Amino acid sequence: MDGIPPERAVTDSWPALHGRPVLRRTVAVGLVLCVSVAAALVVRGVNSLTAGRVGRETDRDRAELLAGLHPSQHPGVGRSYVPVGAVYTHTPDGAPIAYLHYRVAGKDVGLGDFLRAYDLPAPGPTAPLPADLTAALGGDGPAEAPELLPDPEPTSTPSPTPDATTADPAPPAPAAPPGLQAADPDAEPDADADPTPDLDDETPEPTPSVTLPPTPTPTPSVTLPPTPTPTPSLTPTPPPGHPQTTRRIYVATIPGAAPGAADIYIRATG
Repeated sequence: MDGIPPERAVTDSWPALHGRPVLRRTVAVGLVLCVSVAAALVVRGVNSLTAGRVGRETDRDRAELLAGLHPSQHPGVGRSYVPVGAVYTHTPDGAPIAYLHYRVAGKDVGLGDFLRAYDLPAPGPTAPLPADLTAALGGDGPAEAPELLPDPEPTSTPSPTPDATTADPAPPAPAAPPGLQAADPDAEPDADADPTPDLDDETPEPTPSVTLPPTPTPTPSVTLPPTPTPTPSLTPTPPPGHPQTTRRIYVATIPGAAPGAADIYIRATG
C-alpha cells in the first residue's frame, strides 16, 4: 500500500470513516498524540528508575573512603585529587586496610593545595615507610619520608575542688566599757597605802555595776572529707557503628620537579 496517505489507510481499516474527512483527521491526530504520550511516559519512567543510582563502588572508592579522602567526604572543597595507585584489602584478622599513592605536579596543584583541600596538618620529622605500604604500591616508594603530624589529642584540666567547709573565725572578745579598768592580779599592794579608810573624806558615790555580755562560745567546725572529682577520659571513644580509623601519611618531594611537587603515600586501617 505504498503511496497511500495515512488518512486513506485509516479510512480503509475503519469503514465508518468513509465520506467523513474531518473525523478521519481527528482520529489520525489522536493516534499520533497517544503514541507520543506513551513514548514520553516510558522515557520518564526509565529516567526515574536510574536517576537515584550511583555507579558501582570500586576498590579505589573504598580506599579513599577509609582514608577520609573521598570527594563525598569533602563536598565544600570543589575539587579533588585522583590517586595514581589505590589498593583496598583486609588484614588477616578481617580489618579493612587501604594503601593510596597521590602525585601532585606543583605550582597551583602542589602539596600545599593538597593539604588545604583535605584539611591535613603540615609534614613533620622523617620516618620510615611501612614495608606493607611500599609492597602494596609496587615497591617504588622511598625508604623514608617526612610523616604528617597527627592531630593533637584533646586535653582537659580538672578544675580545683574548693574545700567543703571553712572554719569560721572566732568572734573577738567584747571590749570593756569606757571608764572601767581591769584589775591586774599580778600587781603588788602599795605599802604606803593606808588600809584604814579615812572617815573624814567624803563618801564616794556608788559606782554603777556594769554587766558584761557573755562571751559566745565558738562553734566547733566540722570538716567533711573532700568530694572526689571524676577525671575525664582523654582517649576519644568512637561512636557505635563507626570503627576508629588509623591513618599515616608520608610526603616525599620529587627531585628536579616544580616547587610543591610531591608523592604522597597513605596507609589507613579501620
